[in-house]
This record gives sequence, structure tokens and C-alpha cells, in this order.
Amino acid sequence: MVWHKKKYRLNLLIAAILSSAAMQATATAEVTGVPPMPYPRVGMCSVKIESRIYFIGGAQGLRGGNIENMRGTSTVQSFDFESMTWDTNIAPLETPRVFACAVVLDDSIYVMGGVDSLGNVLNTVEVYDPSSNSWHYTTPMKLARKGAAATAFDDYILVFGGGGQTGSPYHEVEAYSVENGTWKVTYPMALARAFHRVFRVNNSIYIFGGNSGTLGLVNIIERYVPTIGTIEIAVTLKAPRMLFAVVEREDSVFVISGLGGTGSPDSHIEVLNFKQEGGEQDTVLPQMLSSPRIGFIAALGNDGHIYLFGGLSPDYKNGQVAVPDVVPLDGVTAVRQMSNGMPSGFKLDQNYPNPFNPTTTIQFDVPPPGGNVSLVVYNMLGQKVKTLTNGYLSAGSYSVSFDGVNMPSGTYIYRLETENGSSYRKMVLIK
Repeated sequence: MVWHKKKYRLNLLIAAILSSAAMQATATAEVTGVPPMPYPRVGMCSVKIESRIYFIGGAQGLRGGNIENMRGTSTVQSFDFESMTWDTNIAPLETPRVFACAVVLDDSIYVMGGVDSLGNVLNTVEVYDPSSNSWHYTTPMKLARKGAAATAFDDYILVFGGGGQTGSPYHEVEAYSVENGTWKVTYPMALARAFHRVFRVNNSIYIFGGNSGTLGLVNIIERYVPTIGTIEIAVTLKAPRMLFAVVEREDSVFVISGLGGTGSPDSHIEVLNFKQEGGEQDTVLPQMLSSPRIGFIAALGNDGHIYLFGGLSPDYKNGQVAVPDVVPLDGVTAVRQMSNGMPSGFKLDQNYPNPFNPTTTIQFDVPPPGGNVSLVVYNMLGQKVKTLTNGYLSAGSYSVSFDGVNMPSGTYIYRLETENGSSYRKMVLIK
């Protein structure tokens, strides 16, 4: 694994987002009747308890176009995906925070680190009890951290990386014992990171993306086992990024937007599949956001759609003020490799179930040596309805889910084109 060193400055990245409103992107999102955020924010942390998602701290926008000058708020609000309503009566944090991290453990919300309203990087930890609607402090971390990432593991909370007062990212990982109320430094990450993400699968924790200081933005993914530390894996993000959002749906983790390695906002959506250790996969979807965002939250609603909350977008007040709208991603799909064996030839299967309402699965084979693959759905007038995949796929068997929730009943055609041939089939949507 080779890591190339390069200079990286957050201020230059923010300047890039403020001047990128003309960026080209394929629109896949639209604003619906979901109520906007009562307190739009960027750099908040969040947790989800059943159907309710809590938005904690953050800032309402930039100060002078400089991310380093952002100051935290103590405001906390929640959104209920069942009733599709906001609760603005959540008790505020004891300390304002932006770029903190949060986890849920034993029905309590733990919020760690971040930057306060005076610009100080914090090591303090607050705990929220939903039953009493109150916050209290617990044992502080050993290191002050901003832009860290955290997850619960058994009876522990693990906090990964983040930056200190000087902004330099950490390798260090701390573990908090809820039983003992103490923090200890445990196995470090292989790479220092800030503004990255972590995701737990079984007994492993995957760490991906983020800013690594002099190394710049990284696309390296680590598989971290709490009992032994980092295990190297082959899969990487297709593009380095930071201040992005992640959300789990079915067997996949969607990695959405953020700042890219060139210092410009990145509208792409990647899909990671970590369910098979040693066989991790990464796919770039053909869909992109109509406008990129940084420092926002993505969450899965009760209706199966992914919703984006807050963050900065270059087409909203020049990127200076957090976006108030709650935006769903429309029909985002993931192509999954079922097998990396060598199919004997090109093949497109009949979708199943068929007829369907509203989702169906399409399977196809790509023979050696692989190549560019396009799978597109058309209506009976020959108009393109949706592109399910369009890009390079290695040889193997694949499946993709098609969601017709926003489409009328009728017959549709799906067409597969590869360098080895093309084929099409009909499918029927009945509502």
C-alpha cells in the first residue's frame, strides 16, 4: 500500500466549495413535503433510536468562509420518521459543539469532543437520558478531538482519530468502559485521520476516508478489530473524501458527497459492501447529487428512502449558510457482485418477481475479461427511465434492485449493453 504525501489546507477546500456552483452533476434528488430543519446546521453529529434521529450541535454556517472559524451550538432537535415531524423540545447540550461525535449505548446518547463556541477543541463527554430529557457530564477523554468518529462495541465506546487544537489528525483510538466510567488508549489506527467515518460489521470496524494531514485526503479503508488493531484489506474508496455522510441500507453502506481529493465538492455516491470479510466491495453509482453537500447527515427513513439533512451546498446562499431542506435521494440503487467466478458468457436474466410492486431484482453475467457495462430501464415510448449501472465491472455475476415506487403501472424494458453483446427483457409494474 503506497501513501503519497501532499499538502492539504481546509481553508482552500472551503474556498473551492464557495466557487463551485456551476459544477456539472446529474440530478437524482428532489425536495418533497418533508418539513425543513427548524435549525439548519453543518458539522452536527447524530444518532438514531428506533424511528427517531437526533441532531446534536453543529453550526449554522461559515464565518468568513473559513471552516476553522466555525463555532458550535448547543441546540439539539429530533426528527421522527414515523410521524414525519420535528421535536424542538430536546434539552440543549451543556457545552456548544461542532464536529463532535456521538453513539447510542444502553439507551443513552454519548457526545464526545468537538469545538466549542470559543474555538476550543474539547475532550469533554456529555450523556443524554431520553427518559428525563437531560444531559450530564461523564469522564472526559484523554485527548481533545474534533472531527473524530465513534462506534459502540459490546459495553465499550471506541473513538477514532480526529484533530487536536493545532488541527493535526491523530492515530490514537480511545475506549470508554461504561461499567467503569474510564477511558484508556488502545490499538492505534494505521493512518491518522480526521473528518472520516467508521462502520461496524460483526466483530470488525471499518474506517474510511478523511483528512490525514500532510498526506491529504485518503481513500484507504482499514478493517479494525478491537482486540488486535488494524487488518489491511484490498478494497479502497474510489475517490478520497472528507466531511461526507454514510448510511446503511440492506447489506450496503452508502458513501455520499463530501469534499473530494482535488479540493472540490464531490457529488458522487459510492456503495460499500462489508458483509463478507476478505471479499469487501466498492461500487460507484451512476447517480450523483444534483448539488454536492459537506458536513451533512444521511439517514434511512421508514419508507426505505435515504434522506439528507443540513450541511453546506454551493447553490444555497453561496455555501455560507446551512441548507434547511430535508432532501430524499430518489431511487438510489446498488449493483452487487454475487460471485467473482468466471461466467461462460454474456447473460441477462428475467427480473424477479415479475410482475412486481414496487421493487424487483435483475441479475446478469459479465464474462471475462470484464468491461464497461450499462443497464438502463426504458418505458414503452423508448424514453430512458433510470440508469441502474454505467461503468466498468469485472467478470462475474451481478444483481441490482430496481425501485418503481414513484412510477406508474405499466410495462418497462430493461436493456443490458456490454462489450460482449447486448440484450433486453420486459418487466411489468402493477400497483
